[in-house]
Amino acid sequence: MKLLLVDDEEDIRTLLEYNLSKIKLNIESAKDSFEALRKFERFQPDIVILDIMMAGQDGIKICKEIRAKNTSCFILMLSASADDYTKIKAYEAGCDDFVAKPTNIQLLTKKIEAIQSRLKKKDSTIAISKPSEKEHSKIEINNILIDLESYTVFVDNVMYELPKKQFELLVILAKKPDKVHTREKIYDLIWGDTIVSERTIDVHVTRIRNKLNISCIKSVKGVGYKLVTE
Repeated sequence: MKLLLVDDEEDIRTLLEYNLSKIKLNIESAKDSFEALRKFERFQPDIVILDIMMAGQDGIKICKEIRAKNTSCFILMLSASADDYTKIKAYEAGCDDFVAKPTNIQLLTKKIEAIQSRLKKKDSTIAISKPSEKEHSKIEINNILIDLESYTVFVDNVMYELPKKQFELLVILAKKPDKVHTREKIYDLIWGDTIVSERTIDVHVTRIRNKLNISCIKSVKGVGYKLVTE
């Protein structure tokens, strides 16, 4: 499995490369946005570790560009600034997980191992990457059409692309409309053992509502979310 490490501090790149190479990863590193995007195109990594606070173009902008190119790679962001605002901006940019600096190397290594394990288990996905012959490749509900093969969403015939986690969340809700999906179940299906902020689902739902300009995703206080038919 391939991992791209992006950080403008050479000491951190060296430390992370040394430790993560122990868990059988093919690793390449980049020191700035130009090198990161160039290597991303050539290397096509499965996982990206991306520092937020870098000279020149910051990690948030790089994350947006990477996510626009690839909806399936796992993006984990690092930052010395771990306030809620920074985390929200990172998730809105399309990241899948967030780790505060200074980084606990042992914890980060275990997190990457867990990500590796989940990415390798094709049957552990929520069956949206490539539908089986018996499954429909599209979901239609209200004025929304979700294309499971192209990872695109149409609302009133206007096409939208969502980051991978937001797309997965929308699919979970749309596959069983009017059913309340608990937060615990959503976390388990999308993030598995990855430790994420308690507000992660709220951020993703808000982002979906705003981008698609829809109001059919309803919160059920103390339980979770559902997509209601209109």
